[in-house]
Amino acid sequence: MSKKDVYLKKIYALFEEYGVEGLTMEDIADRIGVSKMTLYNNFKDKETLIREILSYRQKGYIAYMEKLKGKKYNAIQMIIHVLQFQATNPLPSFGIFYRTFRKVYPKLYEMQQKHSRDVMISFIRDNMKQGIEEGIYRNDFNPGAIIVYITAIMDTVLNNKTDKALEIDLNRTHMEFINYHIRGIANEKGVKILEKEFLNYKKAGDNDKL
Repeated sequence: MSKKDVYLKKIYALFEEYGVEGLTMEDIADRIGVSKMTLYNNFKDKETLIREILSYRQKGYIAYMEKLKGKKYNAIQMIIHVLQFQATNPLPSFGIFYRTFRKVYPKLYEMQQKHSRDVMISFIRDNMKQGIEEGIYRNDFNPGAIIVYITAIMDTVLNNKTDKALEIDLNRTHMEFINYHIRGIANEKGVKILEKEFLNYKKAGDNDKL
């Protein structure tokens, strides 16, 4: 991991604790233990810094997905592996980082949300096609309609500005939704695979906690 990536991880943790607008560049430099000059040499301003954080997280996901493509996983196993990636690279919460990022940089926020939405739609479309071809998803549903529905749900959750939204654990919500989604489109063979894979996934999670 490069020094710049180390800085990004530390700064992201700061933003999750104090929020985007609660820290100046000088504060950030002081808290991660570098000079202001070093920080500005790597990031010309706070908006650039946030862009780099988002890019860093996205690059990790893309690299992981490319690695999965080289494996012979079925459609359900692919989704479970995405869950495993997110377990170690948690989705942003509705805490102070998320709220202040949306407030201070609304255009950047919208751009990031569109990119996430496009990546998700592409993955779901390919995954449904794969599962149908493998004979573990039903072939009597409309993939386009499913994508429209999922996109609407994603927009509703991520753009919920009520206080209740702050209580949502996005990672837990995502896991439950995946379980719900696959059970809705899988045939009997697929449901059996899902139950086996989820059992292994949960066992792996329990072992990580030991």
